[in-house]
Amino acid sequence: MSYDSYEQYSYNAAMYDMIKRAITESVHSFPDDVIIKNEENRDFIVMDCFRLKKYLMNFNKKEECQKKNCCQYINYLLNLFVRDNYSSDSSVFGVYKSYINHVSNDYIKSLCASEINYMEQDKYEQIKKLYNVYELYKYFINKNSGTPSCYYAKPCAQAYEKILTTNTNIEDTKFCKALKNFKILFEKNEHISENKCGTNVPSSLSYPDTCNKVQEESIQTALSPHQQTTKLEIQKPETFLTAQGEETIENKQDPTNPKSLGAVLPITLFSSGIGALFVLLSLYKYSPLGHWLQHRIQSFKGISKNIDGEDYEMQQHIYEYDKENSEYNGYNISYNSL
Repeated sequence: MSYDSYEQYSYNAAMYDMIKRAITESVHSFPDDVIIKNEENRDFIVMDCFRLKKYLMNFNKKEECQKKNCCQYINYLLNLFVRDNYSSDSSVFGVYKSYINHVSNDYIKSLCASEINYMEQDKYEQIKKLYNVYELYKYFINKNSGTPSCYYAKPCAQAYEKILTTNTNIEDTKFCKALKNFKILFEKNEHISENKCGTNVPSSLSYPDTCNKVQEESIQTALSPHQQTTKLEIQKPETFLTAQGEETIENKQDPTNPKSLGAVLPITLFSSGIGALFVLLSLYKYSPLGHWLQHRIQSFKGISKNIDGEDYEMQQHIYEYDKENSEYNGYNISYNSL
């Protein structure tokens, strides 16, 4: 279950105070098939049910109700009524559940029916203490209360600290979140942050170490495996870079790597083609056409000898020309280097 923040609690409490005196339904209109065993308090229980419906009907959309955490607030109130008004008679809470699930209440059933439950005493006491802190803070910031603003500041801080001393091992992450939100709210108040209430009022509130531990574990659990890996990479960048470098080397050396295959495949195909060509040429000379070509080549050799001689002379001239050019280029290099 979740807990109202101070803002949610203030909104819901004001809403309920507004509607609780505006009930126009008669007790005789209460559904006959919703059985009330506690006859002594029947009319009061019926009015509780009418207020429950009136309160929830003020939320026109489920999203609005969820945003204000309206179901948890009214569930707390119903638990409060049973304990304070009906001596913890659990059958009364059964009436509330039957009424919200009645066929005539489809809308409020869709809003909150699944969240209306009788609380265990420890859970109830924990919420009651938190909401008492909220009430004291509301009086503290109320400028129209007729009392000095700082009058409720110290009792509010004391009520908050008492929650921590009576709950030394808080493991409820949502309750921890509610405490943390209120701590921030209280400390940001200008009367507290600027010490306008004097030294008797603390400028900061405690926060349990167990909550820090529980919330850290909750964050770690909520992280996806990818996010956890990313966090480790950020914490140890040198390790990540080393691993990345090793992976790159492995990719280069691994012959099964797709990138490596892309580079090797054309070379392999080319080599295979050249080898096949040599084999075909070696077999070709034993065919009749091969004998004819061999005869023509021998006839060509005589001509090629003359050409070779002329080529030799031409190469000599080219060599001398290149030699002169190289000397000129050497001069240019020397000149440019000055």
